[in-house]
Amino acid sequence: MPKIVDHDARREEVAEATWRVIARQGIEATTVKEIAKETGFSTGIFAHYFKNKNDLLLYALQLASIRIGARMWKKGEEASGGEVLGSVLLEALPLDRERRLEWQIWVTFWGQAASDTALTEEQKHWYVEYRSLVRGLILDGQRSGHFRTDIDAGEEADSMVAFVDGIGLQATLDPRRFPPEYQIKLLEQRLSSLRGK
Repeated sequence: MPKIVDHDARREEVAEATWRVIARQGIEATTVKEIAKETGFSTGIFAHYFKNKNDLLLYALQLASIRIGARMWKKGEEASGGEVLGSVLLEALPLDRERRLEWQIWVTFWGQAASDTALTEEQKHWYVEYRSLVRGLILDGQRSGHFRTDIDAGEEADSMVAFVDGIGLQATLDPRRFPPEYQIKLLEQRLSSLRGK
C-alpha cells in the first residue's frame, strides 16, 4: 500500500525549512539544494509541490503572513476593551524566537519584492489586511470610549503600522538595543497617545 502524504503539511514543512535557510544565508544564497538539505528530502521532491523556486518563495511569504494574521486574530478575540489593539500589535513584534525568524524573513522579502511583482503584490495584500484590522480596532476603541475620538482611525492605523514596522526592523537589525521589554515599552507609550489626555 502506498504511503499517504499530507500535501499541505509537506508544503508547510518545506516553507519552514526555506525560512530557516533564508535567515541563515540570505535569499540570494538560498537554493533548492540547500532547502532540500534542510528538510532531508531529495531535490526532486520539490517539483511535486512547487513550480519553481519563485513559487516556493511566494508560498513561504504567504505562509508567514497567514500565521502572523492568525495569531493577531486570536489575540484580538482573547483580549477585551482597550487592550485589544495592544495585544494584536504585540504579535507583530519580534518578541520571541518564532517572531524573530518571521521578521528576518519579512525583511529579506522586502528587498526581494523590489524586483519581483508577485512578492510585491503579496506584501501589499498583507498590508491592506493588516491596516484594515488595526483601523477596525481603533474604531472599536473609539466607540467603546477607550480611545480618543478626535483622531482619524485610518490615518492612525497607517501611523501605527509604520511605527510597529519601525520597531520590528530595528529589533531585527539590533536586537541588543531593542530587546523585547523595550519593544513593549515603546509600543505602550505609543498606544497611550490614543487613550486621551
